[in-house]
Amino acid sequence: MTTKILGHRGANRRAPQNTIPAFRAAIEHGADGVEFDVQMSSDGVLVICHNFTVDATSNGTGRIDGKTFAQLRALDFGSWFSAEFTGTQIPTLEETLDCVKDMEVLNVEIKPAEKEPDLVVRKTWETVRGFGLLDKTIFSSFDFRLMRMLKEIDPNAVCGLLYDPMPEELFDKRLLRGQFLTVAEEYGADALHPHYLLTNFPRGYVRKCHEAGLMVNVWGVSRESELEKYKERNLDIIITDCI
Repeated sequence: MTTKILGHRGANRRAPQNTIPAFRAAIEHGADGVEFDVQMSSDGVLVICHNFTVDATSNGTGRIDGKTFAQLRALDFGSWFSAEFTGTQIPTLEETLDCVKDMEVLNVEIKPAEKEPDLVVRKTWETVRGFGLLDKTIFSSFDFRLMRMLKEIDPNAVCGLLYDPMPEELFDKRLLRGQFLTVAEEYGADALHPHYLLTNFPRGYVRKCHEAGLMVNVWGVSRESELEKYKERNLDIIITDCI
């Protein structure tokens, strides 16, 4: 099989993460697709940002869900990266999909939401459907309840469960006890999205997932040497910073 290579938050080493310049750079440098994070502003607009606050990636402060879309758009999401990108704005989900719609595969990560998570899930799905991109989109989340919500809306939506090696960050600790297939089945997942190191244990992880009909889409690959190594692991997707 040919492993698909996705830009993590776009080509985040070439342009500020989760912005249109980063997504364009991923396209220009040959990525098969991109991964990006969806959240909702206080007035119901879906925007793309990884952190729950704007502090690290803009010239403002405060939570995404505590600001209106107009307030978010007034911030500079580029100058923290370099002066070249001064004035870059936070993109909407619609703008992002319009930019990347011709890529092979999209990974839409829905961030855990304190306010109206069911609305965030529904609006995200409706927006992707409106662009006619459901057939090339994988939805994922660290909050597995959101994927269950999405499956209730659309049983055919492709959903992945995100997890990392830190027990305190795990939604379901059974994932680190070798019960990954059980967890995937309980939440109706189509894919598992582990940190790439977690595919090494237990032995045969990738094979067992594939035999159960699950895709294995990894993240956390930040070095070229690791990218080349894991391309040989029969993975479905590698989400990487190396674009």
